[in-house]
Amino acid sequence: MSPKTLDILEENNVITAEPGMYIPGWGGVRIKDMVLVTKDGVECSIRSVGI
Repeated sequence: MSPKTLDILEENNVITAEPGMYIPGWGGVRIKDMVLVTKDGVECSIRSVGI
């Protein structure tokens, strides 16, 4: 998803939010949270564990 997308999220859609952080010369990490779209908003079904 991006601000420019034409996609429409509908109730019962499941998407993942995967923000990433990268350090040049070292590597990176991505954290994945699954999100359920509900009639009232969203519900995070999985919470990533802190490192």
